[in-house]
Amino acid sequence: MKIDKRFAVLATAVALLTAPGLAVAQASATSAAAAERAAVPVAGPGWHHVQDFAPDDLGGCHTRGQWYLDNGANRYECRPAGVWQLWVLTDS
Repeated sequence: MKIDKRFAVLATAVALLTAPGLAVAQASATSAAAAERAAVPVAGPGWHHVQDFAPDDLGGCHTRGQWYLDNGANRYECRPAGVWQLWVLTDS
């Protein structure tokens, strides 16, 4: 009896994953995510995402970025992404 229930659950899961409508929706979501990533500047070697700040806290982002400059970072950027993202450039 337990094996029959497990098989039924497995069969339902396989049917849902292979349904044509789901495959198209998943493919379009995947391509949309890839396009979004391509639109965002990619961090080069040595760039590290350090911290997120609230959309209205650009000053906090710059204050923390200055702290990183004072403590050995080469550069910092506050990037808009719905929130302010602090990115820091280091040697490693």
